[in-house]
Amino acid sequence: MVEEEVWTVGRILKWTQEYLEKSGMEAPRLDAEILLACAMKCKRIELYTHFDDVPTEEVREQFKKMLRRRAEGMPVAYLVGKKEFYSEDFLVMEGVLIPRPETEFVLVGLFDMIKTLPEGMQGEYRLCDLGTGSGVLAIIAAANLPKSRVDAVDISPEALRVAEMNVRKHESKIGDRVTLHEGDLFEPLRGKKYDFVLTNPPYVALTEIGETLEENVFRYEPKIALFGGKDGTEVIRRIFDQAEEFLKPGGLLFLELSPMIYDRVMEIVQKNEKMECVRTIYDLENRERVLVLRQK
Repeated sequence: MVEEEVWTVGRILKWTQEYLEKSGMEAPRLDAEILLACAMKCKRIELYTHFDDVPTEEVREQFKKMLRRRAEGMPVAYLVGKKEFYSEDFLVMEGVLIPRPETEFVLVGLFDMIKTLPEGMQGEYRLCDLGTGSGVLAIIAAANLPKSRVDAVDISPEALRVAEMNVRKHESKIGDRVTLHEGDLFEPLRGKKYDFVLTNPPYVALTEIGETLEENVFRYEPKIALFGGKDGTEVIRRIFDQAEEFLKPGGLLFLELSPMIYDRVMEIVQKNEKMECVRTIYDLENRERVLVLRQK
């Protein structure tokens, strides 16, 4: 009689990787590890020292439920309820945009610029984060600029609920220096002036649906946080038109965008009588990812 093979951590990961590969997932091994670590309530790195362990039936059942939803296209971050950003964990759930590594370049550009100033990272700056989503830009900025305050705005009540949870989660690093506001772009900030404005606005063109945009992205993530009109620049145009009123003299706007609309956005900037581009920040694939603008 052949002894039945035991479902160890190692065997589960191997089988799951092959299964997700057949389902067309881009990072099947990573997905498998994140989901199993979540089911086992351990860190992903800890799986490597427990390859021969046999998870309980309860753990396996929970893992199977998440795996089925992942195979259907549900993003891993929604399944496990969190996403790493700038080496910190943030809570995420359906109704809020999942933070992307590309957005970290907004912070890279901001901190690089601030380090050239006399006060450096210890300066008392006022920042604004437009379309804060889960609050990642506002929270990381406040955590790294200990004397600064950040106003974070979003039009979505669902996103602000998640941002509020993340503010509480990171309270030991940021204290009360991040304030959340519900509203459309600068609307709830009338009368305020900022040293720096950060934003990852909706910039996906409607024409990208079914072409370059993954189906599971617009299937599960909030459309209000993704789409920037027919050509992707609708919200960006509004930000450019309003930014001057809310920036201090010499203040800077750090705006994330898609490389696919970079030329379009630069045409808008060149026609804008109030703002000018002072720097383009490139991502790890040498693509245009962030524009830095200031008043003319």
